Amino acid sequence: MKKALKKTHPSPRVLVAEAKRVLDAWHPSEKHSPLDQVLELLAEGRSYESLSIYLVLGDSVKLVSHAGSVPASDRFAFGEGSVGATAKNGITRVKDIAMNASGARPELVVPIKLAARVLGVVDVQSTRLTSSDNILVHEVAHLIARFLTSSGKRLVRKAREKEAVAVAESATKTYRATADKNPAETNLRRAAAGEASRA
Repeated sequence: MKKALKKTHPSPRVLVAEAKRVLDAWHPSEKHSPLDQVLELLAEGRSYESLSIYLVLGDSVKLVSHAGSVPASDRFAFGEGSVGATAKNGITRVKDIAMNASGARPELVVPIKLAARVLGVVDVQSTRLTSSDNILVHEVAHLIARFLTSSGKRLVRKAREKEAVAVAESATKTYRATADKNPAETNLRRAAAGEASRA
């Protein structure tokens, strides 16, 4: 009779060392994001159901990487929900880790920050969160902060550029939608701006 082997998870120390290796090995010429690799490493190593990394971009927090189940939202305003609140004040949020209440999935939201500057947020959701996970996620968040302010600056810059393009496109779409609904108002706006009427 074969004995069932108990699946063991790597220790937090091993996971932190592996995350550091992944981040240190990344080069800006590579197409993939090492943040995805770090999240996959944590998801496999600790059986987390959902992991997300959000970056502070302007006045909101935007999803840049996730592993596991898809997060509820890809953007939070400062102060909105656990993610937005953590980004706003830089304080870790812990929800139901000890209680394991039925129907509610425990959540750990840790700021990615250096000194007092919040760069982003790591959001972990799992029914198996413990106090050792709190320590692990804090250490990984610190590694990510150091990475984002050194060799990972390019990733942050690309995320900001992508966000600026999205904001500009949404502003243009809003203007066009308004212009299509009321041509007289559009002509007045164009005249005030010194543009020729298209009518």
